[in-house]
Amino acid sequence: QHTGQGAARGGLSRGAAMVVLEAIGLAAGEVFDYNRENFSFDNDQRILKEKTRLQMQIERFGLFREDIEDLVELTVSKMDMYHAVAALLLGSAATLYTEGRMHVPGNSPPWYIDIY
Repeated sequence: QHTGQGAARGGLSRGAAMVVLEAIGLAAGEVFDYNRENFSFDNDQRILKEKTRLQMQIERFGLFREDIEDLVELTVSKMDMYHAVAALLLGSAATLYTEGRMHVPGNSPPWYIDIY
């Protein structure tokens, strides 16, 4: 009697309710799967884009470091040359002030002696 009363009152029978629930479940599955593949592809592309952006930024700052290193190396190499020239001039000046003459070999050209 219980199963027949629901159908008599205008409700769905138990079998019809199961069919409706199954249809709702299938529809929910379709809605969930709708565009899921495109969403996954877009998400993979977004992650790849972000990874590439970070790699390019790392390379960019690496180039900045190389530029700074090159500038510092250039300055240091110039200073090494200046120190060598200054040491030679300081030695010649100290010899000239203390002894009053330059120690040059006998066959030195006159222009070399005239420089000092």
